[in-house]
Amino acid sequence: MLDVTLEIEGLNLERLLRTASTAGFVLEDVQREDVRSVRVRLPVWERKRMLALCERYGWQAREIHAAMPVKAMRFAARRLMLGAGMMLFVLLMYGSSRMVWAVTVENAGENVAEVHRFLEEQGVRPGRLKAAFSTDALREGLTLRLPGLSHVAVRYDGSTLVVSCQGAREGEKTDIPGEASDIVALQPGIVTRITVRSGTPAVEVGQAVRKGQVLIRGEERAEGGTVRRVQAQGEVLARVYAQGEARVSLMQQRTVETGRTQTRVTIESPWHTRVVKDAAGFESQDVSVERQDVVGLYLPLWRRIETFAETVILSERRSRTDAASQAQGAAEKIAKLNCPSGVEILDKWVDYSMIDDEFVYATVVLEYEAGIAGRISP
Repeated sequence: MLDVTLEIEGLNLERLLRTASTAGFVLEDVQREDVRSVRVRLPVWERKRMLALCERYGWQAREIHAAMPVKAMRFAARRLMLGAGMMLFVLLMYGSSRMVWAVTVENAGENVAEVHRFLEEQGVRPGRLKAAFSTDALREGLTLRLPGLSHVAVRYDGSTLVVSCQGAREGEKTDIPGEASDIVALQPGIVTRITVRSGTPAVEVGQAVRKGQVLIRGEERAEGGTVRRVQAQGEVLARVYAQGEARVSLMQQRTVETGRTQTRVTIESPWHTRVVKDAAGFESQDVSVERQDVVGLYLPLWRRIETFAETVILSERRSRTDAASQAQGAAEKIAKLNCPSGVEILDKWVDYSMIDDEFVYATVVLEYEAGIAGRISP
């Protein structure tokens, strides 16, 4: 049966039963509890109407029992709402992950305002779908728009669009008008992309170049086969390398306690300090301090106990694996410091060596992509 049992409290309960009968309620079971309370069983679809009737005439009503089918229906309804809520949450999270909620520009320096202006022109703003624009197109556009930047990378970090820039060094801005000149490599690398706006490329993609090598010649072939000198303009990206070296000794020192201890006890207050037990301590020691309140006197008085534990320094040989791991970590930190900030590391090489069976040397080489085109001042 789809029924529930209500307990109703109040005065003149006979009037309640008459009123319910007049209102068309079908009370399947009525049990008198005492002078002020009665229990009635009725179909579950009449529950709200009965509660409203009791509230109208000042009787207190509460549900004390529901049939098993009613409980099952309520449980299923709660699970259905929970499932619908979870599904809605998943859909919202998925939709949120497909959108841009923040835009961050890194290391743009004096060009940061122009970068933001370009992004606004392209419709890049919080709340837009990621599919509305291409990171490659944004990178290409920023590279052409801002010659003051030698390298631009556009990527997503979750729902944040990150524009990472690398400012051009002096002599690296290729859009400056002036006398005819070549563009050369400011550092060695392997060419990955060449963009020429004026001049003639002197290298190819995949070619290894050294520092100072001409990348774009400041000359163009004119009509009739003649060659005229121009100021080379363009961009050359290459896979370049940063290196770090470190060494770690195979001998390591550690401090151990010998077991000998001494104790100094001092009585302290805000106004006075008195040593009641002194200790000279050891030449090499660890010190631990304990502070105990002096109870029972109700005074700002406490006992300071200093324990001196004698220590000695032991030298022992560490494993080559441990030393190599520490050397690699230190060398990699140095190599990262030699990389421009914000670049993406593409590859890493590690080389180990040992000298006189005392030190382990580690050399770490990091590979990243950067603009290498520029002009070397005479």
